[in-house]
Amino acid sequence: MLRYALALSALLLLTAGCGHSRSNLPTLPASHGRLSKALELYVKRFPDAAGDFVPEAGSLREPKLVVEPAQAPAVHAEAVKVLRGRPGPQEVRDAEDDLRAACRADLEEACRFLREQFGPPVNITGTQPQMTNAAMANGTFATVVVRCELGADGRVRGCQVLESAPDGLTESVLAYAAIARFQPATLAGHPIPIPYTFTINFIPGRVDLTLAQRIQLAKSRTARFPKSPPAWAHLANLLSKLAPDDPAFVKSLSALDELVPSYWWPANELAWLHVQEKRHAEAAPLVKRAMSWEPDNSYVLETSAAVHAATGQCEQALTEQRRAVEKLPAEWPAPERERFTRTLEAYQRQCAGATAAPPRDS
Repeated sequence: MLRYALALSALLLLTAGCGHSRSNLPTLPASHGRLSKALELYVKRFPDAAGDFVPEAGSLREPKLVVEPAQAPAVHAEAVKVLRGRPGPQEVRDAEDDLRAACRADLEEACRFLREQFGPPVNITGTQPQMTNAAMANGTFATVVVRCELGADGRVRGCQVLESAPDGLTESVLAYAAIARFQPATLAGHPIPIPYTFTINFIPGRVDLTLAQRIQLAKSRTARFPKSPPAWAHLANLLSKLAPDDPAFVKSLSALDELVPSYWWPANELAWLHVQEKRHAEAAPLVKRAMSWEPDNSYVLETSAAVHAATGQCEQALTEQRRAVEKLPAEWPAPERERFTRTLEAYQRQCAGATAAPPRDS
């Protein structure tokens, strides 16, 4: 018997789950990448499988406008004013772009508004992609990824195949996308267009793969479809769990960061790896991007604090490491909580020493 898993990635990461589960807590030892992703899934009540998908529901679109930091407050205020009125579709799109530009200019208010005022789309189609007779007969194991634009009218258009499959499965997914209907995504209650990716895994009823086979299949997928963010996300997530020392882990993070520069996870984990190698100048812009989208994840805060500490910004390091400790769930693995606390204490000593140091003679 065949089955398939349907993952509508823009929807999955925003609506899955209904509560915490101890089974979602990570076990140690675990890589920094595994732990940062696990914390996101746990806090936001997502299933562990969600880690394979790129959360591109609106939050990953790059702005067309570029503003200077000094201009950002005024740009933000005007965009919010527009959205609180009765704007037309073009005015909503312009306000959204202004907010993204203000966020990129390091205005936390704009980033927070985008996070808190985004409403996810809801699939109301009532059907699913169909398994073809040829795929059933051949026991086809395949993934199809189709990236589209989900309009403010709830209809999908402009679809592009990122990962294809044999036996008519690609055509089946495209046919489904053509009839799919959604309650559209919203910003401050106004419908907005967003990028939307359908990721459909067609899987035989029972597949027993070794660790090496799972990793090799994931690597083969990225080799065949190097422009597919879900392929790289799957490989990076798999390696973060099972083989973080594999050189392909860094490669997969880098590829994912290049394809989706607003995705916090690869940016943060690349920054963390740079921190371990004392390449703080390279880490700083990466973790800055991660902080703009995921400012409450303890592992993002930890990375940012480490960069501040290494560059002599003691107060910022203390503030962010303290928040990192506070944001860890009480039930998080005790060794990790203790490690975060020890780091905070080290920064406290470091900052006290810097304050107590006598001034140098001029």
